[in-house]
Amino acid sequence: LTQLAQHLVGGYKLQDRRIKSLIDSTNITIIPTMNPDGFDRGTEGKCTGGDYVTGRFNEGDVDLNRDFPTWRDLDQTYDEFTQGRQPETKALIDLILQEPWVLSANFHGGAVVASYPYDDYRTKGQKGIHATPDHDFFKHLAQTYADNHMSMKNQSHCTRWFFKDGITNGAEWYPLVGGMQDFNYLFSNGMEITLEVSCCKYPKSYFVNNLWDQNYESMIKYLEQVHQGVKGLVFDSSGFPVQNAKIMVENLVTGNKYKTVVTSEFGEYWKLLLPGTYRMKAEVPGCLKGGTYKSSSWQKFELRENAPLLEFDMTLEESACPR
Repeated sequence: LTQLAQHLVGGYKLQDRRIKSLIDSTNITIIPTMNPDGFDRGTEGKCTGGDYVTGRFNEGDVDLNRDFPTWRDLDQTYDEFTQGRQPETKALIDLILQEPWVLSANFHGGAVVASYPYDDYRTKGQKGIHATPDHDFFKHLAQTYADNHMSMKNQSHCTRWFFKDGITNGAEWYPLVGGMQDFNYLFSNGMEITLEVSCCKYPKSYFVNNLWDQNYESMIKYLEQVHQGVKGLVFDSSGFPVQNAKIMVENLVTGNKYKTVVTSEFGEYWKLLLPGTYRMKAEVPGCLKGGTYKSSSWQKFELRENAPLLEFDMTLEESACPR
């Protein structure tokens, strides 16, 4: 990730057309590690291990990717669902909730695969893929990374598991509670997948350049996926931007209803979607004193392969509350 940061900055200075276009149109944040204490404690060349000594756990002896709030905590307040969390977890929770993230990824070692939500099941005894309402786009994200990776689809490079096409649904691989990718999806607008990029958890330093070569095109291609779907602004009838308006999107061919996203403090919204035919509306939940609520009309739109991003603003009008 530090090499990615250097490459982006260097490419921009050299006026690399692809890198310049990406940086000019994208707010990119890179966090080299969430667990610096564990990384410092780990041993270079140690390929296995999942405890305090090997560096998986933080200084508080906690696996941070099991420490995030889950669907069980959705009805809790911020103070309730952050109580008792590790400082690193809480710092990431605050960052995720305070910024209008659209797309993210977290990097791990120990396998070579792109894993997408959900990681956790809701029903005891459930098996197989646990799909989100945005399953099609999540699978697209994972497949995009695997397709552009130099070896992720080659199962002979890491034989501990077999992953068809180099991707997996997290829960189908093995269910886990408290992961960061599920937290992002459930508690924010962000869509995140998990990228396992090395069969060895802590590879030798001389192998890092090889990992860069393996992952470079995938990382750039993944960042570029944020520029598809629909985005815009939501205004009230006086022309002021509306915060926390809900954006609802339905696929007019499949009937699928996607997870709603909410507008930022500046009235901005982003919704990642594949090419297709959709309808969309915005509304502010709850009735006003006069028995009205604020909502836009349904808007039909189409996304095409050669035009995957649509910019569309919506205006809310007051309508009678449904009885």
